[in-house]
Amino acid sequence: MKNSNVYRTGMRLLAVGSLVFSSGCLATQDWVKEQLFPVEKRVSENEAGLTKMGGRVSGLEGRVDTMASQIANLDSRLNQTNAKADQALENLQKLKVDRKLVLDMKQGGFFNSNSTVLSNQAKQEIDSFLFDVVGQAAGTSGLFFVVAGHTDNAGSEKYNYDLARIRAENAAVYLTTQKKVDPGQVFVMSYGETVPVADNRTDAGRAKNRRVEILVYRDAITVGSAAAVGAGR
Repeated sequence: MKNSNVYRTGMRLLAVGSLVFSSGCLATQDWVKEQLFPVEKRVSENEAGLTKMGGRVSGLEGRVDTMASQIANLDSRLNQTNAKADQALENLQKLKVDRKLVLDMKQGGFFNSNSTVLSNQAKQEIDSFLFDVVGQAAGTSGLFFVVAGHTDNAGSEKYNYDLARIRAENAAVYLTTQKKVDPGQVFVMSYGETVPVADNRTDAGRAKNRRVEILVYRDAITVGSAAAVGAGR
């Protein structure tokens, strides 16, 4: 009887121990899961962040490639512009100034202060000038007209540059539309206030500086060829 009680007591202790051991294992697994869950969450968040950053990097690489292409395009256009400038300088060396007309205020109101309107007096001066040029050259073939605008120093440099450009453009428009000069032979330039011919501290000086100059260039090759033909005769 006593042995039977001992046996039953031992079985109970063994069952309790097994339960305790089993509960301890379960508690340990839950604890591990609780510890791992935040880590796994942070890993997932980091992976998502890396993926997002990778997308941004790809976008930046695309923008860099686009900028590189734009820079290459600008370099190409700059090279073309430089080539055109070199060609223009080369052509300019073949030209010589033949005639010059200055439309300023010394003979009358060609341009009032801040005005871009070409007066009737200025148009008459251009008509007379062009009549002489065309008569001497037997036409405008081989001639180039540079129309340069100038101002006094009243106002900002940018304002005066734009003002001089508009004045020169108006004179050029008159040449091409009213006097039928080929637009390909007319070139417009603006000097703004940078090339005064008189003292800007006086009214008279500023009036002279508000001007448009029409310079007529003759192709030196044409002149040389004509001279050679004349000599052959």
